[in-house]
Amino acid sequence: MHRTAPPLLCGTRLPRALAVVFVAALAAGCDPSEHTTGQGAVVTLLPRAPEEIDPRHVFDAYGLRVSRLLFASLVTIDPETLAAVPDLAEAITVESPTVYVARLRPGLTFADGTALDAADVVATFESVRDPKIGSRYARTYERIVRMEVRDRFTVAFHLDAPHAPFMTDLELPILPAEWRSRRIEAPPGRAGAHDTRDGIGAESGPYLLASRTASELVLVENRRWHHGRPRFGRLRLVVIRDDNTRAIRLSAAGGDFVMNAMPAILLPMFANTNFVLERAPGIGTTYIGLNLDAPRLGDVRVRRALLHAIDRPALVRAKLDGYGTLANGWIPPGHWASSTDVPAYPFDRDRAKRLLDEAGLPDPDGDGPKPRARIVLRTNTERSRVSVSNAVAAMWRDIGLDVDVQPIETASLLSDLGRGRFEAVLMTVPEVIEPHVLSWFFASDRIPGPGTEGANRWRLRNPALDAALERGRATSDLGARRAAYDDAQRILGQELPVLPLWHDDVVLVRRSAFPAVHVPRDARFGGVVR
Repeated sequence: MHRTAPPLLCGTRLPRALAVVFVAALAAGCDPSEHTTGQGAVVTLLPRAPEEIDPRHVFDAYGLRVSRLLFASLVTIDPETLAAVPDLAEAITVESPTVYVARLRPGLTFADGTALDAADVVATFESVRDPKIGSRYARTYERIVRMEVRDRFTVAFHLDAPHAPFMTDLELPILPAEWRSRRIEAPPGRAGAHDTRDGIGAESGPYLLASRTASELVLVENRRWHHGRPRFGRLRLVVIRDDNTRAIRLSAAGGDFVMNAMPAILLPMFANTNFVLERAPGIGTTYIGLNLDAPRLGDVRVRRALLHAIDRPALVRAKLDGYGTLANGWIPPGHWASSTDVPAYPFDRDRAKRLLDEAGLPDPDGDGPKPRARIVLRTNTERSRVSVSNAVAAMWRDIGLDVDVQPIETASLLSDLGRGRFEAVLMTVPEVIEPHVLSWFFASDRIPGPGTEGANRWRLRNPALDAALERGRATSDLGARRAAYDDAQRILGQELPVLPLWHDDVVLVRRSAFPAVHVPRDARFGGVVR
């Protein structure tokens, strides 16, 4: 017997049996020849195209994932331990708390055959800090006071002060020195070509960028990659923005696999012998961000009421089909910095109502339908996000609030968030690897504005939190760092500038005839490569 959604969520999710029948009927009417075929390549389907592929400018999840297929860094992130491990570097030595020495592997080259050496490393880090380039990561590397080239294969980074996250910061893809002032885009003159093996010449990762259009990227193996030939010689990344169309395309043999690209409501369609579903606990977090400068939301009692009013277990069952873990913060379980000493806010509608009463938003009196307050909940236009937003809005209405859900295109949404033109927003942070990333989202000096880079769109200003984040950054002692981030997570749990909902599982759907692909916690494409 299939599971059904709670009454509040009915109409937002197909029962399992009906979903399977629905897609089977659609797929039966589709001629696979009408859809994308492999053309000798492994095909994966993406819900969005990368906004950028230049690693100095990537800001979206798919831009990050594609850029790491094309460009290699001194270190890479182990998808299971989330630790930084050597990649282009054969070793990273910490000579002192302020001196990190990278020793390159011998014989490294870029895709065009030119040598990759210390000069390219220095040029890349200088480039990302150059105001003329305008990299969003410039401030990450502002602590580098100088780079010392000790020989052709050795670079010493001198910092102005101890900075424990620097080992992870070395995961910056290295570009040829001549690209120092150039922006990486599509291969010149090859916007529609699918047969080139030239790439753009700057690649140092497992693949070359053969072509890029709005709806497709074609990657071919980089035979000069320092780890040898990748597992698959050719990849086609096909962009299909509509969820249903993407599901039909995959079911009609128009793709080999998808990773984190199929809404949970559609996963039951693939519960048959033709497909395999695999999962791993993810390191991203779905949350609701709140503007603390907005009327009413500056009162922590209101923020706590909003979280108490959300039946998160029901949402995980109904909207994710169980593919998620309830979150108490942004650092996921299993991470070395994860904390259990964080305030909990279980679903409690009565408690939520009492908190609103205490905050001066009592239940309306008289016969009229006047609400306690009105809140606008914004999100992007993805169907699954809108569905979750509508469910949350219904739960908030149950405690007497008038909630208006407003979907908006992603670029416009991010622009409004940076300017503080919002009250509440449903979003996902795709990965948390280095806990210092909390500073980017919550430190007082990371409130976006003229001359200030950051993602503290919530306008949180908390000196105790700033101090805890600074302690976690400045010490290399793991125990001291863990204690600092325990404090930071406890403060965030008390203040609730964002309402953590769940950590999304990484879910991979592949054709059963397609070779097994490792499902990494970080949802990057490393499992495709090796």
